[in-house]
Amino acid sequence: MAKRAGGATTARVPLPVTIAWQGIRLQVPEAWFLNGFSGDWREGMLTISSTGKTHLDIKWVRTKARSDLQFHLQRFLKRLERDARKQRARFTGTLEPDGKEGFRFRWNGVGQAVGRIQRCPECQCITLMQLRTTARHEPLHTLASAIFETLCDHPDEQGWVEWSLYGLRTAVPNRFRLERHTILTGQTRLAFRAGRERLIVERIARAEQLLKDWSLHEWAQVWLRWEQLRGTPEPFELESDPALRLQGRLSWGHLIAESLPALLTLRLPAWRIRAAVWLCPKRNTLYHILHQHSRKSKLLDEVMTRTVCHLPSG
Repeated sequence: MAKRAGGATTARVPLPVTIAWQGIRLQVPEAWFLNGFSGDWREGMLTISSTGKTHLDIKWVRTKARSDLQFHLQRFLKRLERDARKQRARFTGTLEPDGKEGFRFRWNGVGQAVGRIQRCPECQCITLMQLRTTARHEPLHTLASAIFETLCDHPDEQGWVEWSLYGLRTAVPNRFRLERHTILTGQTRLAFRAGRERLIVERIARAEQLLKDWSLHEWAQVWLRWEQLRGTPEPFELESDPALRLQGRLSWGHLIAESLPALLTLRLPAWRIRAAVWLCPKRNTLYHILHQHSRKSKLLDEVMTRTVCHLPSG
């Protein structure tokens, strides 16, 4: 759902951190982080955690079928009640309408939570959010209201979808879906696909250590395997940061492997490669974007402009 006019409640609570995954985007307090996720674009779940005992759960489903939100919420609360009984804990839960397309709820049992279930009138995405804690006297309502008001669950007006997690913040066109991801200590890599077209966006930390005995050109050739692509890297500057750009083609072996399935679908093979890598000294981080496509495209440049390596000072 597009951001609501949250008014004074949202303004009183600082929410500087953006978490965005599978088209679900929220603002959360400083030091909160993505703690777990499952599912895909159509249906999934996120858990965002504080450094303490407070956690934010988000479940979503994108469907054109009309669903009874109150029924789904009551079933959700019944499941929590059963879990509480298994642990011999007393459970209470309440719900009340929240506009035409949603309900607010709260529960107490093994912990406590306040939440909201809502349907986006634009894209029909159903989202259930709850802010929960195991602390007995933790005030949740003000913070929960502020976070819930920041929810956005569909692409922006230009048709771009934001992704933001573990220091990587970027955006890709809505036609792309996440094909695979790699999340390691110091590395976040998202690989997207749209038909034969592919897009990789990557953040790599500890740049000084990685480049200690390498130039940026040498490192890209070996570690990013640019040497396997038929093209010549060219240096440039991205907002005064050192960078390399490559325009090339797949190697013959990879081209043959790409062409065979393309023949079966009567589509052009994605043989063109455009890639860029740059060093952000302020964050001691490397960023890498690679676009594999069949026709001339400026998508690499557009993704680069939407990839935030550091916030402007001042």
